[in-house]
Formats: sequence, structure tokens, C-alpha cells
Amino acid sequence: MLPDSNYYYQLRTMIGDYKMVLDVFDRGRFSYMPHLVLESEFSGHDWLFEKTEGDNYKISAQVLGVNMWLDVIEGGIFEGLLIYAPAVSYSNRSWTIVSKIIDQKHGYALSTSVHGVSKYLDIHQGGDFNNMPFMVDEQKFVGTIWNFEKSQQIVVSQ
Repeated sequence: MLPDSNYYYQLRTMIGDYKMVLDVFDRGRFSYMPHLVLESEFSGHDWLFEKTEGDNYKISAQVLGVNMWLDVIEGGIFEGLLIYAPAVSYSNRSWTIVSKIIDQKHGYALSTSVHGVSKYLDIHQGGDFNNMPFMVDEQKFVGTIWNFEKSQQIVVSQ
């Protein structure tokens, strides 16, 4: 099921035998950067998928009470990692949701263009960026697939 722009969602995946949820660091050196946590450690950052054109979406979340947009860091030591950016520094990045079947499991991959090249969102396993999403070329995509679970939060029209 693709996300409906009238609802917020939790992004879920499996890492090994563990159900994981995409959350956001709200302090420390990785502030405003998403990372995977166990369901029991989820702090409640829900994601809004705003349909733009075609199969494209802008993805946002409330982080510390501020509406932030999902973006890709395009330089420095964090290049290729994701970050939530406020509207003033947001690149207006658009994301495509791609249906995937990997290891006989159906889900969705997230794709966007970085420096003009199509990339897929995958998850670091190990090291300093353990459980943090990053962008890879399709050939290096190991297959992190996502499922969208509606949260209790609905979009309130302004």
C-alpha cells in the first residue's frame, strides 16, 4: 500500500529477525538524522508523504516541534547520509517509491537523484553509522525494503 498524503506513517523494515522503525536523532552529533531503532525504542517521529507529481513525494516529519523535510547530505564526512532540513535549507528533493520483492518479501524501496544519479536508500550495518540510512547506486543496493504503517496521527488541514 502506497502512502496517502492525508495520514502520517511509520517506516518499518526487518534487520535480521528484528522489526525496526525509522526514527530521528533529536540531539548529539547526529541531530536531525534518521536512524533505525527497535519498535520498543521508537520515540514517535511519524512521516508524511506529500504527493508532488507522478509517483514522486516530498517526505517530512515534525522534529522537536518543527516541520522538517527529508534530504540527502551532498558533501563532507556525512555525504550520502540523510538529514531533516528546515524549509529554508531544503533542496526540494523528490522521492520515488519503488515496489520491490527481495527474498520473497514484498515492500518498497525509496529512490531519489543525488548529483544527477538515481540512488536507493539503504541501511549501514556496523561502524560509526550503524543503522543509519544512506544513498547507494542501484547495483550496490542490498535490499532494505520498507513497509508503511499508518500512525494514529492524521493530517489536519490548515
